[in-house]
Amino acid sequence: MNKKIELEKSGVKLPSGVIDRKIKKEILPWLKRDEIIVITGARQTGKSVLLFQLIHDYLLPKTSNIFYFNLDIAKHFDFVKNQDQIIDLITQCNGKVYLFIDEVQRLAEPGLFLKGLYDLHLPLKIIVSGSSSIELKSKVHEALTGRKVVFHVTPFGIEEFSHSMFPKESFLDVVKNEGAFKKLLLSYLTYGGYPAVSKEKNHRMKVQLLKEIFYSYIEKDIKAFLKIENEKAFINLVKILASQTGNLVNKDELSNTLGIHKNTLDNYLFYLEQTFILDFVRPFYKNPRKELLKNPKVYFNDLGMRNFAIASFGDFEFRTDKGSLFENFFYLCLKEKLEPMTPIHFWRTKAGAEVDFIVLQGLMPIPFEVKATNFNEPKINKSLRSFLQSYKSPKAYCFNLSLSDKVEVDKTIISFICPKDLANLRVC
Repeated sequence: MNKKIELEKSGVKLPSGVIDRKIKKEILPWLKRDEIIVITGARQTGKSVLLFQLIHDYLLPKTSNIFYFNLDIAKHFDFVKNQDQIIDLITQCNGKVYLFIDEVQRLAEPGLFLKGLYDLHLPLKIIVSGSSSIELKSKVHEALTGRKVVFHVTPFGIEEFSHSMFPKESFLDVVKNEGAFKKLLLSYLTYGGYPAVSKEKNHRMKVQLLKEIFYSYIEKDIKAFLKIENEKAFINLVKILASQTGNLVNKDELSNTLGIHKNTLDNYLFYLEQTFILDFVRPFYKNPRKELLKNPKVYFNDLGMRNFAIASFGDFEFRTDKGSLFENFFYLCLKEKLEPMTPIHFWRTKAGAEVDFIVLQGLMPIPFEVKATNFNEPKINKSLRSFLQSYKSPKAYCFNLSLSDKVEVDKTIISFICPKDLANLRVC
């Protein structure tokens, strides 16, 4: 049977209105190499659609030796778990075979399973996806040392979100249109970047989709997969952290509030980070060991998920948490602009001086301040001045709502940037 027909029968169809993800360009060169491609990311961020794009746009025009399995589907799981059946499938084909396995963490020992196939040196290219980096790290990454390359799919960044909302216009064109860009920014700040949510126009439907994504995560990843029994405490933890976005995580306070042991809390925080719901940003010290001893700050990887957790979808201009929300927004933009795995820190002194984000450029720390304020002229606060006096950074940034400008202070160039500058922003 023609493999294209088999793929279509198994549900590998591109939905309408699919946009190209930035990460796809990074993946394409690796299709020609032997390494196993591992694609990770939270549920509903578009991993499966990305696999479908690779199949339809780049492989089907060249070959029919393509097999796709989604291990959330029982009959797919039953077939794949028998390694001999996969080997037979490969050996029956003429030429190179492309094997796609979605939600690979469902296998009992996915790392050993994939390692076994790879080490047979068959004419085979393996591409897998998984929603939980906990299992992937413990059962895939270690077993596949030297045999894999890993890519991480996130919810839409602001530019991808723009392509979804205004598919016929470039991000630069949207930025130049004041009304369109304001609509874009306020929607992103309110509902976040999950692909399904970004396509929906109706407010109630957007919120319902976020609810489905959140509770699917709870049911499939937290209860069924990670076997967490105290669902209520876990959900309450997410709500508390959402209300404390950009603030220090006080573990003693959290464990007391939730009525759970500190070890249990540590596990919950670990799960939240490893299942891509949130990130912890640690303080900046010249001695890296000190970072691990201090409380981190928390940021969510999707603003819609964060707003859903605290049931807050009001107008950004009138939100009491607009500062925290805007800071979280810039964190996501900053992370997207940096090379993968580049650490982001914050700086705080015992005297209370604080700079929101610090990124190392070589050995030089570059500071970023975030203010949800409409500046009419450059204003430099005491904390940023204190940091610059201590570290003599050659450049610094202040992200605000409206001002684009530059000033020089004691040989430091301080760039004031606002959301419309994101299209051309190069931070390091």
